[in-house]
Amino acid sequence: MFRAIATDLDGTLLDADSRINARSWQALRRAAAAGCQLIVATGRHHRDVRNILAAGSDLPIRVISSNGARMHDHDDRQLHAANLAPALVNKLVQPALAGDAEMALYLDEHRLACRYHGPLQAYAGKAEQVDSLADYHGSNVAKIIYQAAPEKLAAIEQEILHRFEGQLALVYSQDCYLEVMAAGVSKGSALALLLQQLGIAPQDCAAFGDAQNDVEMLQLVGHPHRMANASPRLYEQVPQARSIGHHTESAVARVLERAFA
Repeated sequence: MFRAIATDLDGTLLDADSRINARSWQALRRAAAAGCQLIVATGRHHRDVRNILAAGSDLPIRVISSNGARMHDHDDRQLHAANLAPALVNKLVQPALAGDAEMALYLDEHRLACRYHGPLQAYAGKAEQVDSLADYHGSNVAKIIYQAAPEKLAAIEQEILHRFEGQLALVYSQDCYLEVMAAGVSKGSALALLLQQLGIAPQDCAAFGDAQNDVEMLQLVGHPHRMANASPRLYEQVPQARSIGHHTESAVARVLERAFA
């Protein structure tokens, strides 16, 4: 039996309609009733996560959001924040680096977005739209997300690595989304901090994920689970992870049902 579970949302716990279905809620409640700590770890903004979790407001679910840059207790109290340095933010949003990629800056209460249309709008939800971020002061930014074709993102990634080596954490949540956080920030680093606060050893924790931003989290825990719809690169980076079913088949719920039968 697991003492804690940490699960990604998109492509993992959420179904084809981007919801937590009834079966998954029932499995989470069964785990919580057995004393298991519930943790959601996602790249999404924590306000979006709370909307998704509204149907389970009776459950004490802690939230790691913005790929580990924010951590909130089950009562929405902020437990941890890791911001990008303002001077770096200002450089990262300049047209000379970002080109024509769509961008969104994740702040505590909302998002700022530039050239915000198409896929990023669907991914990031409602945001305050601005014509340019070139003069933004850069304070209190949890992460920056770029959306563009993979080849354009690869060029942006290489430019960032060349100019800011060791100063930033970069990860792809999908092939068309490049996300940038402060150095050392990841779902795994945030989960390690949270488990320490809860007094739970990582080997007693299960984790579920499907994408590159789940790597550190899956590498940390004693019971890593990889979705059938996972990125092929996840198989190489976390070979020890147990392969389970597709997110549209309530695969996380099935694992929890067996664990807490």
